[in-house]
Amino acid sequence: MLLKLALFLHIISAIFWVGGMLFLVLVIAPYLKTLSDPKDKSKIFQVVGKQFRFWGWVAIIILLVTGPVILYLIYGIPVQMAFSPVVHTTGFGKALGFKLALVILIVLSAFFHDFWIGPRARSSPAFSKIARIFGRGNMLIALLIVIFAVIMRA
Repeated sequence: MLLKLALFLHIISAIFWVGGMLFLVLVIAPYLKTLSDPKDKSKIFQVVGKQFRFWGWVAIIILLVTGPVILYLIYGIPVQMAFSPVVHTTGFGKALGFKLALVILIVLSAFFHDFWIGPRARSSPAFSKIARIFGRGNMLIALLIVIFAVIMRA
Protein backbone atom coordinates (compact mmCIF):
# COMPACT_ATOMS: atom_id res chain seq x y z
CA MET A 1 0.00 0.00 0.00
CA LEU A 2 2.83 2.43 0.90
CA LEU A 3 4.60 1.69 -2.39
CA LYS A 4 1.44 2.33 -4.42
CA LEU A 5 0.79 5.60 -2.59
CA ALA A 6 4.41 6.73 -2.99
CA LEU A 7 4.40 5.87 -6.72
CA PHE A 8 1.09 7.65 -7.26
CA LEU A 9 2.23 10.81 -5.47
CA HIS A 10 5.65 10.72 -7.17
CA ILE A 11 4.20 10.33 -10.67
CA ILE A 12 1.46 12.96 -10.16
CA SER A 13 4.00 15.42 -8.73
CA ALA A 14 6.42 14.81 -11.61
CA ILE A 15 3.61 15.26 -14.14
CA PHE A 16 2.54 18.49 -12.49
CA TRP A 17 6.03 19.95 -12.17
CA VAL A 18 7.38 18.99 -15.59
CA GLY A 19 4.04 19.63 -17.29
CA GLY A 20 3.79 23.02 -15.62
CA MET A 21 7.24 24.01 -16.83
CA LEU A 22 6.38 22.89 -20.36
CA PHE A 23 3.12 24.84 -20.20
CA LEU A 24 4.91 28.00 -19.05
CA VAL A 25 7.57 27.77 -21.75
CA LEU A 26 5.44 26.49 -24.64
CA VAL A 27 2.09 28.20 -23.99
CA ILE A 28 2.30 31.16 -21.60
CA ALA A 29 5.60 32.63 -22.86
CA PRO A 30 4.57 32.63 -26.55
CA TYR A 31 1.21 34.16 -25.62
CA LEU A 32 2.94 36.95 -23.70
CA LYS A 33 4.98 37.78 -26.82
CA THR A 34 1.72 38.76 -28.53
CA LEU A 35 1.04 41.46 -25.93
CA SER A 36 2.42 44.91 -26.58
CA ASP A 37 2.28 46.38 -23.06
CA PRO A 38 5.30 45.29 -20.98
CA LYS A 39 3.34 45.94 -17.76
CA ASP A 40 0.62 43.50 -18.86
CA LYS A 41 3.23 40.87 -19.70
CA SER A 42 4.92 41.33 -16.34
CA LYS A 43 1.65 41.23 -14.39
CA ILE A 44 0.41 38.07 -16.10
CA PHE A 45 3.70 36.27 -15.64
CA GLN A 46 3.89 37.37 -11.99
CA VAL A 47 0.43 36.03 -11.23
CA VAL A 48 0.90 32.76 -13.12
CA GLY A 49 4.48 32.36 -11.87
CA LYS A 50 3.60 32.91 -8.21
CA GLN A 51 0.74 30.43 -8.37
CA PHE A 52 2.90 27.82 -10.12
CA ARG A 53 5.82 28.48 -7.76
CA PHE A 54 3.75 27.51 -4.72
CA TRP A 55 2.39 24.29 -6.22
CA GLY A 56 5.71 23.56 -7.91
CA TRP A 57 7.47 23.57 -4.54
CA VAL A 58 4.76 21.34 -3.10
CA ALA A 59 5.50 18.93 -5.97
CA ILE A 60 9.26 19.17 -5.39
CA ILE A 61 8.85 18.36 -1.69
CA ILE A 62 6.61 15.38 -2.51
CA LEU A 63 9.17 14.16 -5.08
CA LEU A 64 12.02 14.51 -2.58
CA VAL A 65 10.07 12.53 0.04
CA THR A 66 8.63 9.80 -2.20
CA GLY A 67 11.78 9.24 -4.29
CA PRO A 68 13.82 7.67 -1.48
CA VAL A 69 10.77 5.67 -0.33
CA ILE A 70 10.35 4.22 -3.84
CA LEU A 71 14.08 3.58 -4.17
CA TYR A 72 14.01 1.56 -0.96
CA LEU A 73 10.73 -0.28 -1.47
CA ILE A 74 11.39 -1.32 -5.09
CA TYR A 75 15.17 -1.70 -5.18
CA GLY A 76 16.07 -2.17 -1.52
CA ILE A 77 18.46 0.78 -1.63
CA PRO A 78 18.37 2.99 1.48
CA VAL A 79 19.15 6.69 1.05
CA GLN A 80 22.69 6.44 2.42
CA MET A 81 23.50 3.65 -0.08
CA ALA A 82 22.21 5.72 -3.03
CA PHE A 83 25.44 7.73 -2.88
CA SER A 84 27.72 4.71 -2.44
CA PRO A 85 30.24 4.03 -5.25
CA VAL A 86 29.28 0.33 -5.06
CA VAL A 87 25.75 1.14 -6.28
CA HIS A 88 27.06 3.13 -9.25
CA THR A 89 28.95 0.26 -10.88
CA THR A 90 25.86 -1.00 -12.74
CA GLY A 91 23.85 0.64 -15.52
CA PHE A 92 21.02 1.16 -13.05
CA GLY A 93 23.42 2.71 -10.55
CA LYS A 94 24.92 5.04 -13.14
CA ALA A 95 21.45 6.20 -14.20
CA LEU A 96 20.57 6.68 -10.52
CA GLY A 97 23.74 8.71 -9.99
CA PHE A 98 23.02 10.99 -12.94
CA LYS A 99 19.41 11.36 -11.83
CA LEU A 100 20.40 12.25 -8.26
CA ALA A 101 22.99 14.77 -9.49
CA LEU A 102 20.38 16.39 -11.74
CA VAL A 103 17.83 16.44 -8.90
CA ILE A 104 20.29 18.28 -6.67
CA LEU A 105 21.13 20.67 -9.53
CA ILE A 106 17.50 21.43 -10.38
CA VAL A 107 16.42 21.95 -6.76
CA LEU A 108 19.24 24.45 -6.24
CA SER A 109 18.60 26.10 -9.59
CA ALA A 110 14.83 26.30 -9.02
CA PHE A 111 15.39 27.80 -5.58
CA PHE A 112 17.79 30.37 -7.05
CA HIS A 113 15.37 31.09 -9.92
CA ASP A 114 12.22 31.34 -7.79
CA PHE A 115 13.53 33.27 -4.81
CA TRP A 116 16.43 35.36 -6.08
CA ILE A 117 16.32 35.91 -9.86
CA GLY A 118 12.53 35.89 -10.24
CA PRO A 119 11.79 38.70 -7.80
CA ARG A 120 14.49 40.85 -9.43
CA ALA A 121 13.14 40.08 -12.91
CA ARG A 122 10.00 42.11 -12.20
CA SER A 123 11.90 45.37 -12.43
CA SER A 124 14.97 44.48 -14.49
CA PRO A 125 15.09 43.45 -18.16
CA ALA A 126 18.51 41.86 -17.55
CA PHE A 127 17.19 39.70 -14.70
CA SER A 128 14.10 38.93 -16.76
CA LYS A 129 16.30 37.45 -19.46
CA ILE A 130 18.32 35.49 -16.89
CA ALA A 131 15.06 34.20 -15.35
CA ARG A 132 13.91 32.96 -18.79
CA ILE A 133 17.24 31.19 -19.33
CA PHE A 134 17.05 29.56 -15.89
CA GLY A 135 13.41 28.56 -16.45
CA ARG A 136 14.17 26.92 -19.78
CA GLY A 137 17.31 25.31 -18.38
CA ASN A 138 15.33 23.87 -15.48
CA MET A 139 12.78 22.48 -17.90
CA LEU A 140 15.55 20.72 -19.86
CA ILE A 141 17.07 19.34 -16.64
CA ALA A 142 13.62 18.08 -15.60
CA LEU A 143 13.25 16.28 -18.92
CA LEU A 144 16.69 14.69 -18.44
CA ILE A 145 15.59 13.51 -15.00
CA VAL A 146 12.58 11.83 -16.62
CA ILE A 147 14.88 10.17 -19.17
CA PHE A 148 17.10 8.78 -16.41
CA ALA A 149 14.02 7.60 -14.50
CA VAL A 150 12.96 5.66 -17.61
CA ILE A 151 16.48 4.22 -18.01
CA MET A 152 16.38 3.09 -14.37
CA ARG A 153 13.13 1.19 -14.99
CA ALA A 154 14.17 -0.26 -18.36
